[in-house]
Amino acid sequence: MKSPVRKALLALFGLFVAACGLPSERATETAVTRTFHWFRYVGGDDIRANCGRDGRTRIRAVYNALWEEQVRAYDISLAPDGTAAMTVRVISGQGVVANFEISDVTDITGPWNAKVGQRVLTRDDTGELLGLMQQADAFGPPRAGQRLPDNDFWWTVASCRNGAWGFQAYHFPTDGFRNLRFAEKLFALDPVQVPVNRARRLEPSEMRYDAIKGPQRGRGDRWQLVVDRDGLAPR
Repeated sequence: MKSPVRKALLALFGLFVAACGLPSERATETAVTRTFHWFRYVGGDDIRANCGRDGRTRIRAVYNALWEEQVRAYDISLAPDGTAAMTVRVISGQGVVANFEISDVTDITGPWNAKVGQRVLTRDDTGELLGLMQQADAFGPPRAGQRLPDNDFWWTVASCRNGAWGFQAYHFPTDGFRNLRFAEKLFALDPVQVPVNRARRLEPSEMRYDAIKGPQRGRGDRWQLVVDRDGLAPR
């Protein structure tokens, strides 16, 4: 019989191997594969690479509500009849290592895996959502030079519409973030039963290393994204 430790190591190795070929849309679902795919996922690399090949509209909206507290990701694919399939992935508690109970040693990363929900949007809901995104210039172009630290509140939207690639970003507490009516629409349609972590006033991100990471983790754990004129700047 395999020892618990060996079973855990084999399970982690299996996740590592799977990460190499995992479709980017599912990259947020497990803690291990998220490590390899997150920046490309937020940047919409897979949407961009396939844009215009089948004529479908695809949108990925990511709400970073402090990386270690909560992230909500919305993948939306429009159908020819005007409806849309929406998959929601919610990640929470990534900075918490205490108070978790792991019932199965082979699922050692389980507490940090995403909670996933799916919903089919009606034509009316789809049309309203697209209209609200259009009002917010969600399909780009973005303001180059924006910095999106992991311990701030922000939205990104990667999209392919009518064969055209688009990207946008909104950083709290700018007016662009405050006026995002499409965010409330997404929250209302969200089937995942995890309360939304609402944006709140905080000290500047660079002053919150210790408060968020704690004494056991240093600045090397931090990350930030930088927006250029056509999406995320290369890392």
